[in-house]
Formats: sequence, C-alpha cells, structure tokens
Amino acid sequence: MKKFLTVRLPMFLIGVIALFSLLCSVAASGVTNPRLMEQGFLSYANTKHLSVSPTLYGECAEGICNYLEGKSDVITWKETGESMFSEKEMLHLSDVRGIVRFLKTVRWAGGGAALLGIAAAYALTKYRRVKGLMNGLFRGFAMASLFWMLIGVILGIWGAVNFEGLFVTFHLAAFSNNLWILDPNTDLLVALMPLPFFTWYAGELLKSLLPLIGIMICLPVAWFRLGRKERTNEENAK
Repeated sequence: MKKFLTVRLPMFLIGVIALFSLLCSVAASGVTNPRLMEQGFLSYANTKHLSVSPTLYGECAEGICNYLEGKSDVITWKETGESMFSEKEMLHLSDVRGIVRFLKTVRWAGGGAALLGIAAAYALTKYRRVKGLMNGLFRGFAMASLFWMLIGVILGIWGAVNFEGLFVTFHLAAFSNNLWILDPNTDLLVALMPLPFFTWYAGELLKSLLPLIGIMICLPVAWFRLGRKERTNEENAK
C-alpha cells in the first residue's frame, strides 16, 4: 500500500495529466480549424432559408474560429459589417470560447505540471537513479493510457449508440445555461451546425487523435511485455 501511494500513484497521475494535456491540445486545434469547419458546413449546413449562400461558409468558419481563438471579439460580415449572429448566439459562442480557452490552458499548464512532477520524482530518494525514474514513468504512463482509453471506449460506445444523448449530456455538463438551445429556422449558428455536422466533426477529431491513440495502445502493450520479460529473468536467476 505504501509503495502504491508513494511510487505508483504519483507516476500514474503524472501520466494522466500529461496525456490529458496532449488530448486538450489536439482538441483545441481541431475546434478552431477554419478549413475543417468550412468542409463540415459545405457537407451538412442548410442556410438557404436564411439567405446565406454556401459561398459564404468559408467566411463564416473563419469568423467563428477567429472569435473562438480570441483573435477578434466580434463576428461580422465582411461586405456589410453587420453582425453575423444574434445576441443569443454570440453569448453561446462566448461560452464556447471559454471552453477553448480552458483547453489551451490545460495544454500548457498540464504539460508544465507533468514536467514538475517528473522533476519532483527525480528529487525523491527512490528516483535518483535514472533507471528507476524511467521504469516508474513507463508504468505510470502505461496505466494512464489504459485509463484514458477506457474513458474513450465508454464515450465511443455511447456516441455510436446514441450520439444525440451524448451531445445533449455534454452541453448540460459544459454549460450552465440554455443558450445552446437554438432554432435552425431562425438562428444561423445551428443552421450551419446541425447534429450531423457534430457527428462528422467528432469523427474528424478522432482521426486527428489516431497518432496519440496509437502511442496510448503501444505503451501498456510494451509495459506488460517488458514486465513479463523481467519476471522471467528473475525466475531464471533464482
């Protein structure tokens, strides 16, 4: 129990934080990608009744992404200078910008916290030997990978079975108001982003996560194989 609290748990937490910062980094890049967003608009948006032509979808995507990244505080049409979205829509986008800001903060703060954790582990007596530190980190990141993959599998199954339910639950958890409940007949934002758009976008984000997912699969596999080899060597040495 003592070894778990003083050695394994800290290494596991370092792995959880480090991987979470990487996940947030990929997510932040994905949700603020204007080319990807425009592609989704062209495939799923229906704005004819709002007199918005598909030729303007690139302008819409650029305006939204610039706002979410904090590059601008307004989203206006280039030709007229008028606001692209209603006050309610802008209030919701402001909430979304807060989530993007959180993702970016975690990207740097999580990475920094993980590095500090590694430095602190090295300073401890048990980890003054580089080999001990590397083995501890290896195990910690392997266990953390299993943790995040388990969560990913749960969310993936939920999304595959009932994406709308997952979508609504996320919004209820992420937002403290009902500004996200918009009318596609009158609100451009939701006309640009109907539910199929988000289903597609989630798939595109998953594709961008594949390299990281590959690493998270390899880590536990390599750890278990290494652990088995070490146990075999110990038995042969007896």
